[in-house]
Amino acid sequence: MTKKQPQQRQVSVQYAETSSLYGSQFLINATGEDVTIGFSSGYISTPGSKETVLPVHTRIATTLQGAKRLHDLLGKVIKQAEVDAKPETLIPDQAKAKLPKM
Repeated sequence: MTKKQPQQRQVSVQYAETSSLYGSQFLINATGEDVTIGFSSGYISTPGSKETVLPVHTRIATTLQGAKRLHDLLGKVIKQAEVDAKPETLIPDQAKAKLPKM
């Protein structure tokens, strides 16, 4: 008995919304069935009350399996970005400034 290979399909991405919101603070809640991530641009202080609040502009909910895939993908992307961002990989040796010999 041969195992049937999954059919590969070309998929194009279509964005429903083309704007982006910056997120530097995250609130994460999990249950046995799902994970919800709240995104915020950062803390703000309200004038007069001296209260600090964290305004959440976007919430995304996913299954535990979806959260695991996101975790794995973020790890891979961050690892590659760190490799790409090393100074020695950004500037070729012939383009680096050289100190004069004394």
